Amino acid sequence: MPDKTDHILTDIRLLALIKTGDRDAFEIIYNKYWSKLYLSAFNLLRDAQACEDIIQDILVQLWLRRESVAIDCLSSYLHTAVRYQVFNLIRSGKVKRFFMEQFEEPVSSENIDDLLTEKDLKKLLNERVYSLPAKCREIFLLSRNNHLSNREIAAILNIAPKTVENQLTIAIRRLRLSMKDFLCWLLIIFYLAN
Repeated sequence: MPDKTDHILTDIRLLALIKTGDRDAFEIIYNKYWSKLYLSAFNLLRDAQACEDIIQDILVQLWLRRESVAIDCLSSYLHTAVRYQVFNLIRSGKVKRFFMEQFEEPVSSENIDDLLTEKDLKKLLNERVYSLPAKCREIFLLSRNNHLSNREIAAILNIAPKTVENQLTIAIRRLRLSMKDFLCWLLIIFYLAN
């Protein structure tokens, strides 16, 4: 059982404790991450109930799979799980109405096709990726195309994992800024269009 006076229990220690079935350690994780995960989901969905359901499900699954799941970084694991669940929900069409209400006139698949095709958006995104600095681009592509972890990329490139993390942050920030006018369309085309 974790000492309640120890305010600085590391995530690694908390994960070790929940593997043994320590409910107090799980409660600390729950309290530490719930609001951060909720805000992360809400920034994408803008649906309070759906966000609460997603976060609850992720944390319950963490508890249920505590003995078998291998987690290097709890924060990254939980935030990745949130993004995955949010995009699954968007893809399923359950939150389609929210995205469609963001436009003053109804958007149909034909209107989207007239504005920008999926092929055009992918081409634009690829151009933006290839405009990144060489090392930043290489790290981004290893992460996104090859689905490698930061540690795996660091080992391949013989650099520190923190350097990989910093370069990915730079890449995502630059892509987000350069593609901001198209983000809503990307969501609609890739996740909502039939």
